[in-house]
Amino acid sequence: MRVTMPSGELLFCAHHARAHAAAYADIATHVQDETDRLLAEHGAR
Repeated sequence: MRVTMPSGELLFCAHHARAHAAAYADIATHVQDETDRLLAEHGAR
């Protein structure tokens, strides 16, 4: 997942992005989450 903030970008694996969501929720300008696409293409493992 890509989290864009005024100071730059952070890249997270999905479970770490969810674990830290409260910390960036108020300051993120955009959150790009393509986990649904990955699961559709590659299935859950």
